[in-house]
Amino acid sequence: PSPFELTMKTAVILASLFAGASAFGMLPSTNTRSATALQLMIPEADMDEKQLEIKKVVDTWRTARLLTREEADAQLEGEWLEAYNRFHEKYDADMELMLEIKEKVARMIEPPVVAKKGNKQRKRDKFAKSQAREAAAAANAQ
Repeated sequence: PSPFELTMKTAVILASLFAGASAFGMLPSTNTRSATALQLMIPEADMDEKQLEIKKVVDTWRTARLLTREEADAQLEGEWLEAYNRFHEKYDADMELMLEIKEKVARMIEPPVVAKKGNKQRKRDKFAKSQAREAAAAANAQ
């Protein structure tokens, strides 16, 4: 073999070793979550009246939606109580739907297990089958 062929074979072997080793290497971690302009809040000092009003509504709803039904009946009035009730009716309906879907999917994933028949049950079934066959034969003979 010429020196060129030897060098090429060595280069190919080393390249394949490096490629194989890098396949199992750790990837550098990247920051997957960064604050964008949409995620940041404007300081209250820089907000205009409309933005302050929206922030007030958002804060009110943030606290209102976490109340229990009794607390909501006692603390909320008018439009806020209606919004609370609409939200929780939709939430309850969605939860019921998800529970139904979960039950259907669970049956597909884990079908019901039928208990194995024991020897005594097999003998009883065989006897019942033979009795039915004899009754059918007697009915046909008449």
